Parts: sequence; structure tokens; C-alpha cells
Amino acid sequence: MASRSSTKTTTVTPSAETTDRRQEILNAALACAAQAGVEAVSIDGVRARCGASVGSIYHHFGSREGIVAALFFDIFHTQSRSIQAQLDTSVGVEAGVKALVTGYLDWVVAQPVHARFLFQARGSVAAGPRSTELAEAARGRNQALVAWFEPHRQGGALRDLPCELMPSLVMGPVQSYCRAWLSERAGQGGLPSPEVYRSELAAAAWRAVRA
Repeated sequence: MASRSSTKTTTVTPSAETTDRRQEILNAALACAAQAGVEAVSIDGVRARCGASVGSIYHHFGSREGIVAALFFDIFHTQSRSIQAQLDTSVGVEAGVKALVTGYLDWVVAQPVHARFLFQARGSVAAGPRSTELAEAARGRNQALVAWFEPHRQGGALRDLPCELMPSLVMGPVQSYCRAWLSERAGQGGLPSPEVYRSELAAAAWRAVRA
């Protein structure tokens, strides 16, 4: 006698539903910003794009500013993990310095909409209720870089400069170029992709700090 087959029902837990709804709202906010800038992110605009109720949006984020800040921090931490992964796989101080530059550049080129949102939303987040959290996140990322530079400086592989200066020397040029590229892409014309200058930017960073 054949055994009776049963139909397996997949149950979505409330926590999974909450996570999915939260991400849908953030995706809608990013789409609003991509179309018309961060100022275009509104409760009504987000609701229209993702179908979430106004009550659900307020439940997850509290306000329009809460949506912007939550999206900013999600992207900020994703970017930080991506750059750290490049640094972790590098071998030697020169490769590490260059990995910081290329890791940042590669992420921006792969995620231009997310990268542009970071640039556009930073001022809003800095002026909002999560400004302290932003300062702490930026400080934490900078301190991690300083901690990486310091033993190499002490070992003589890097210039005898204050290590708090080195992240600016290494990351400043690539961040400046990527910001300009993203701004140009939003308007007419456009600078060449940062990929064109990938090697030059990495080499310039190394020249800036090598002993």
C-alpha cells in the first residue's frame, strides 16, 4: 500500500515578514531618492512605491527622517564591510593601502545609486536625531583604519606621520573623484568612470604614505 503523501506548508514567521516589509520600505525610499534626490523621499512617495500602509511605515521608522537615516546606516555598514573584506584579503602593507582605495572604488562603481545616496543623505542624517550615531560610526571606521596603519608606521613601512592623517591621505582623493563622478552622472555629460583611474588612484595613495 502506498504511503500517503502530505503537502508541506511553508510558514513565514512574523519576524521574517517584518524584515521583508522593512526592506521593501527602504527599497522604495532608495528608488525615490534615485529619481529625484533625497528631498524626494516622503511618506506618501514611499507608500505609493511599495504599497505599505502609512501605519506600517511609521511603525518601522517613526518618520520620514527615520527612513532616510535607516537607509543611510544600512548602506554605510554594507560599504564598510565590503572595504574591510578587501583589506582582510590583502597581503603586505602596500597591497593593504591599495586595497582600501580599490575596495572603495569598486563598491561605488558597482553600487552607484547607493553611493550617491550616502553622499546626498549624510548632511540630513548629521542634522537629525541620529547625529550622534553617525559620528560614532564614522569615528569607529576611522579608528579601525588608524589601528591598521599604526603598526606599519612603527615598523617603518609607512611615513612617520600621525596615523589619524593617513586615512585622509589614502581615501581623500578617491572619495573626491567618486563624489564628482556621481554628481556628473546625475546631470549632463560625465566624468570617466573611476575604473579608468583605478590603478592611478591606488598608486597615488601608496605614494602618499609609503616610507
